[in-house]
Amino acid sequence: MKDPVCGMDVNPETAAGSHQHGGKIYYFCGRHCLDRFRSSPEAFLTSPLVTLAPAPPRAEGPPPPAGPRTGYTCPMHPQIVQPGPGACPICGMALEPLIPAGEQEEEISPELSDMERRFWISFALALPVLLLAMSQMLPGQPVHSRPIIWLQLLLSTPAVLWGGWPLFQRGWASIAHRSLNMFTLIALGTGTAYGYSVIATLFPGIFPDSFRAHTGEVPVYFEAAAVITALVLLGQVLELRARSRTGQAIRSLLGLAPKTARLVRDDGTEADTPLERVRPGDRLRVRPGEKVPVDGIILQGTSSLDESMITGEPIPVEKAPGSRVTGGTVNATGSFVMCAERVGSETLLAQIVRL
Repeated sequence: MKDPVCGMDVNPETAAGSHQHGGKIYYFCGRHCLDRFRSSPEAFLTSPLVTLAPAPPRAEGPPPPAGPRTGYTCPMHPQIVQPGPGACPICGMALEPLIPAGEQEEEISPELSDMERRFWISFALALPVLLLAMSQMLPGQPVHSRPIIWLQLLLSTPAVLWGGWPLFQRGWASIAHRSLNMFTLIALGTGTAYGYSVIATLFPGIFPDSFRAHTGEVPVYFEAAAVITALVLLGQVLELRARSRTGQAIRSLLGLAPKTARLVRDDGTEADTPLERVRPGDRLRVRPGEKVPVDGIILQGTSSLDESMITGEPIPVEKAPGSRVTGGTVNATGSFVMCAERVGSETLLAQIVRL
């Protein structure tokens, strides 16, 4: 038996209620449908809503293989696409996935972990280098400058060469691709300051007197190279953290879509099927409290849907046969059968994520 209000299959022995009208007994899936039918039975008996068009034949077997999910692109230069993570050869920004990661990929990215580790170690080394450099400005210079210079060399070398290695890589890539950017300036600036300071420390005798300070020592710039490296690494960490939060927001948006759909077969039987196997033209049952699996149109039944995730309106919207429904919205009270129209990456929810 069919519920004349929502079209749901109802067993007379387990029906929530029944009502006799025109010499015929009708059975209902719930009190809500029964009350609506009692108030206006002719509206449901005369509406041409319950005819279900046959669904196109489904190809049994495994679903078609999904497209590659390992493509990475640059947010500033979408023409740059490569199989794995890395840096954009044009601007040097870290690449991000073409398709947002699923809920199972919520761990911190390896690049963020690596940048954080490089920043904290570089910061711990750059701070004493800066203090040592400033100590030479104390009145009377109580600390001898030559040992301080060697100590600066010792501390700044891992901070600049190891901590700033990704910056030098991106700077060299920008030169190799003839696309100068921020990392070109950073690599040239820190590299020149560090290289000059190393030569001045190891071979001070090759510099003329005009290069020397009043103490007779050749000035070095280890603190500039180390501090600039640490600050740029801090900027990279902040940028990657912001992207990580954006990724979490996208994953929560993807989580609005259900993982399965209730498929209505040609013989009238129903079964849960993974959302990836749903194809355009399939008939799907959406029961009370469930989320609409894909975009489509209602064929049979009526209900009200919470579409606040799309429109922001908290009031449920009444839906009837012929009404369009959006994947991810929540079915409230009734049950209906819908025809899938847009699935996978073509749904409105997937398009919002791509924005």
